[in-house]
Amino acid sequence: MEKKYQDLLSKLEREMENFIELPALERMRSELAAVRLALTKLKGVVGVSGFISQSEEVDFFKKVKPKFYSLLVLSAERYGFENARPLLAGKVRERFYEGQLDYISRFFHHHEFLYQYYRMGAVELDSFYFVRGAEPVGLIGGDLPALDPLFSTVGDYLFSKFMALERLREIVLSEMEVPSLAGTGVVRSKKGRELRWTGDSCNLIELIYGVFDCRQINDGEVDLSDLMDVFEQCFQVNLSRYFRRFTEIKRRKSMSKTRFLDEMARVVNKRIEDGDAYVPMSMR
Repeated sequence: MEKKYQDLLSKLEREMENFIELPALERMRSELAAVRLALTKLKGVVGVSGFISQSEEVDFFKKVKPKFYSLLVLSAERYGFENARPLLAGKVRERFYEGQLDYISRFFHHHEFLYQYYRMGAVELDSFYFVRGAEPVGLIGGDLPALDPLFSTVGDYLFSKFMALERLREIVLSEMEVPSLAGTGVVRSKKGRELRWTGDSCNLIELIYGVFDCRQINDGEVDLSDLMDVFEQCFQVNLSRYFRRFTEIKRRKSMSKTRFLDEMARVVNKRIEDGDAYVPMSMR
């Protein structure tokens, strides 16, 4: 990917990291606004420089634009998934997950020709699918939205959708693993209140790595996988891909890679400082 595109994508990814902790609806709105702005800038870059050859145009609509547009699709799809997910675990939620996977599979099957083309990394028909104004070959469904003829091709839209739905499938499968990992027990306070981890699982992974590296459990004589397993069972959250998630943490492009731990330190220090604040004798 050319540097002018990569810089814009990196900036967008850094901005998207800031939305992780927002409520679902606010997160989606923020993400959609950020991606749309990035797409507008991307369109401006293309409009200024244009394409010097058909191969450059193909490369843009096949490899560059889908990296941006798939984030837009994923944001909307993930919100729909999270908003419709049943609150209580059990058979109802299991059926919901299965329905989500069926929905994803149906889309792939409906566009099976191009989906296989996408998965194989084929190139033979690129000039039909990734050149503006070209007439696509093969079976293309009639459910595609109206596309901007100056900034879209059938192929770039569907490749973006494939990328987004594959990521959504990973999210669904990850959540489906939680009951088998966590068992049927739940953590309750003495008041009888059920406690669950409702923050981003990546934050919990940061916390566990901190506990592990500071040797706080069993004098440090404990495996990281055992710690992950205990926290999974305690809070009924799936951490099975913790190594991959930690790799994502290391690759963060924001100022701090340990964003959650830094925020914890900040708010605890604030609590301490507020507690130590001067209180006049007359108010004691």
